[in-house]
Amino acid sequence: MALAFPFNHHPCWSSERSIVWERIHLPVARNCNVQCGFCSNNIGSCDTLGPGGCEKIMDPEKAISTLAIESKKRPNLRIVGISGPGDPLFNNATFTTLQKVRDDFNGFHICLCTNGLLLEDKSPNLAELGVNTISVSMSALNPNIVSSIYSWAMINGHVESGKKMAETVVSLQLRGIKAASDLGILVKVNTILIPSINSNDIGELANAIQEAGASMQNIVPLIPRGRISDEIPPSHEQIMTARKRAGEYLPQFSHCKQCRSDVVGVPGCDSVLS
Repeated sequence: MALAFPFNHHPCWSSERSIVWERIHLPVARNCNVQCGFCSNNIGSCDTLGPGGCEKIMDPEKAISTLAIESKKRPNLRIVGISGPGDPLFNNATFTTLQKVRDDFNGFHICLCTNGLLLEDKSPNLAELGVNTISVSMSALNPNIVSSIYSWAMINGHVESGKKMAETVVSLQLRGIKAASDLGILVKVNTILIPSINSNDIGELANAIQEAGASMQNIVPLIPRGRISDEIPPSHEQIMTARKRAGEYLPQFSHCKQCRSDVVGVPGCDSVLS
């Protein structure tokens, strides 16, 4: 997929690596509405390495002051993102922070990561706030597989589990992708490859998210932790096979560094926020 400006400068979208902007992840989203098997929900511990990890939660005021400081030090800092450690759409602090970014830092590109359960409902608000790109974490389409990845999900204020929960999660994620895409927000789907669990579901998943409106997929290896810490991560060959299969349906991103929720800089060469 050929990305138009400014997306060809976004380090989480562009294959061109010589002209990418720096980004900052503001860790304001404490709470989550799902329990993923590969998430231990630890803050400020050895498990902070990788997606969703952070040393501490910032309130919106601290986040904005941190952005102001970093933007003065980094002329190439052009992207503000919220990726956790919980789900951004499940936290009011996300929307407070994004409104302040829109009011005080006009010109910054705004993106966020989400599990997608609330994306359909929140998409109009996100569009109004000027969110440009969204990454949806979705690792399976088959409800039997989804129920083995998610221990539970909070749906309409109730905690649910099992196959019924999984069916609802998949429906909400696909509807969320469509709602955001229909509003002009670019959607990428982040898929965790767990060879013994979801490797046979990759092709059908890629087809479904493409039909829902996703523009790109990012298949990344499992980091074993949490409930499925005994699972074996995929080999390079397994990752490439999955990307080839999914690539029959939509473009694949291959530069992901599975970043923390409290970093600034270019992915793979960044610093933890203080």
